[in-house]
Amino acid sequence: MKPQRALWLPVAGLLWLLSTGVWSATIYVDGVNGNDQADGTTLPFNTIGRALRSLRPGDTLSLAKMDHPYRECLRVTVGGLPGQPLVIEGNGATLCGADPAPKTGWEARGDAFVLPQASEVKFVYGPEVRYSKASAVDKLQPEQWFWDKGLFYFRPAPGKSVQDYDLELTATRDCGFAVAGPGFIVVRNLTCEHFWNDGFNIHSGSAPVWFENIRGVWNGDEGFSAHENCECYVRGAYLAHNFWHGIADVNLCRTHYADVTIENNVYRGILIEGGVHSFTDCRVSGSPVNIALTRGGPLADFPQAQSHPLSASLTNLRNVTVQSQGDEVGLSVGRDSALVMEHCALEGGSTALTVAPAGKAFVVNSILSADRTTVSSEGSYVADRNVYFPGRFSVAGKAFEPEAFAAYQQETGNDRSSSVQKVQYAGTPRRPVAGSAARSTAFAKGYGGPDIGLEIRGGLEGLAAVEPNARSITAKGRELLCYDFERANPWSLVYPVPETNQAGMPVQGVSELSTEQAHLGKSAAKLTVKLPPSPPSQYMIKLFSLKMPYGRPVQAVRFWLYGDGSGRAYRLRVRDAGGECFYAPAGAMTWSGWKQIAWDLEATPPQPISQGDGNHVQDCPPLEIVLEVDVTASPEGGELCLWVDDLEVELAPPK
Repeated sequence: MKPQRALWLPVAGLLWLLSTGVWSATIYVDGVNGNDQADGTTLPFNTIGRALRSLRPGDTLSLAKMDHPYRECLRVTVGGLPGQPLVIEGNGATLCGADPAPKTGWEARGDAFVLPQASEVKFVYGPEVRYSKASAVDKLQPEQWFWDKGLFYFRPAPGKSVQDYDLELTATRDCGFAVAGPGFIVVRNLTCEHFWNDGFNIHSGSAPVWFENIRGVWNGDEGFSAHENCECYVRGAYLAHNFWHGIADVNLCRTHYADVTIENNVYRGILIEGGVHSFTDCRVSGSPVNIALTRGGPLADFPQAQSHPLSASLTNLRNVTVQSQGDEVGLSVGRDSALVMEHCALEGGSTALTVAPAGKAFVVNSILSADRTTVSSEGSYVADRNVYFPGRFSVAGKAFEPEAFAAYQQETGNDRSSSVQKVQYAGTPRRPVAGSAARSTAFAKGYGGPDIGLEIRGGLEGLAAVEPNARSITAKGRELLCYDFERANPWSLVYPVPETNQAGMPVQGVSELSTEQAHLGKSAAKLTVKLPPSPPSQYMIKLFSLKMPYGRPVQAVRFWLYGDGSGRAYRLRVRDAGGECFYAPAGAMTWSGWKQIAWDLEATPPQPISQGDGNHVQDCPPLEIVLEVDVTASPEGGELCLWVDDLEVELAPPK
């Protein structure tokens, strides 16, 4: 798009505008109780479209959260001013680019059903699923769809009818939040889903634009995408299940992300093409290439675009985890792109890091672990004070096997203070356990922070926690959040007390998804703890959830625990934002197999309530759910192995 025309004001008028707030207003939208004939300030509008026509520079647009989404686009054409930004306050509302397919009006044609649909259908969704498109009408497979000449076709699974599906059709709405030109805009607490292009779409030099606590999920292109020479800052986001990428930032833009989770996007988690970018305290997983960096493409109408220094991208990663599996690649540095990576962890997949010709990577104080190749570089790779596994390198056309690490060091001049070894973690990939290479004398001098690996900053355990796979309201008006442990583990942080035996040998603990046992579905969280030889003989193993962004107190917790019949003691507690702990009654693991553990905090009030700020009130967000298990070590050591599954959390009704 072409840049917007600038509006020139006399200097005196501009200074007056900057020093006063008389032009600002808060415009309200309520899709249930609003009325588009209202004024939007004393009484809310009903639609976003009506509110946008009243929006002026520096105003606030406030959306009421509803049980259903706003089926509209939010395309901003005005911005704000320094000290008086335009604010889009989502209040947890959702914008949706799809419309529900009717339950009636279908015509059965063989195994398929046909519905008149004038606009071309681009995507079809159900609850937490995207249905695949067939190549032709006569090639429909079960649960596939096709659109042709004003007709929409859907073939149900055997034994089902189309009425058994809650289909949503994405046809005309391209983006959720969109802006092209204006700046000084704040967007927060907003979800954009099911749009055929992007959830959040920023164009034409919009700068600066701030985003906080946003979600871009199940969209046709990207969850978040910045273009041209705009400038964006994102703090707290969940960008997942998008058809192309979680993030795609292109051309000459500048973007900066902190505390963002990018997972399960179809092609790439993050795509960077040109510009300058930073990622801090972020998590990326679940895409064939989780992070891809390359040169930006041509930018029409921008003066001297080909000579612009930001055509060649520069990306900084700090305290970022990339978790890959199978044939996935962790991070790919393409031509004319530069990577600076420190205190990061690239884990799993076929290759941790690739560097193409004319690409550059500078990697320090990080952990790179893959199933096959650790680093494959045809460009420039500069690195030191890292831990590698298995330590298989391909550099400048020459391969180095793990046993040839010394030769790799000698020939490349890299990694003089690095090592090759398998790293064990305390809980999620957050920090190496004591006694690993992270604590060896090779790293005694330090480098701009902790010796190696992820910095303990809180970001990796931050508010962008695992999303529940189901939400509902109970008969008591509580919000019920369900976690099925099929794709993500919300209960994954292991803290032993004490952390070592008297000789300094560490307790090794991990909680990870496993298919060995499951209450329902295919997987559960497996807690494995290895105890060193005593003394001491008694340990408490604390299994923490991620920090959950619950805005209301927890009133009930239920989960399934696979007992071992040992009789060992266990106890459940809730830990609030102030560090105060609310304890359930203690129990004993006297059973074998699956058993549901349930605690209703109203029926059985917490006892005791201790630590933290001592106000005896659940301060939130965030909240953590903690399972404590007592375990005894023999003189030779010992091992604890338990499974947990199907966590349910009930939150207090909204006031």
